[in-house]
Amino acid sequence: MKKSALLVALSAASLIGGVAFAQTKPEATKPATDASATAGFSMTQLDTNKDGSVDKEEAKASASLSAMFDKADTNKDGKLDAAELSAAASASKTK
Repeated sequence: MKKSALLVALSAASLIGGVAFAQTKPEATKPATDASATAGFSMTQLDTNKDGSVDKEEAKASASLSAMFDKADTNKDGKLDAAELSAAASASKTK
């Protein structure tokens, strides 16, 4: 009886220890995989004033984006939002 109780206790301890090792590690920060980042048009890098869009002055940091800015600005508001920036990146990749 004492042996079976000891065996149960040891089994339980090993299972609890195994659960502690089975916990997953925190996921490392993954690089951006959207089209804008892979084309070199990163909103986080270009939007220096952090207003959520890229204006013509900010776009000058990327020669290719600056050259296509007016075409990419589909709503003609003088700035590129995330969707316009992504579309510009996709267009840039197909050329």
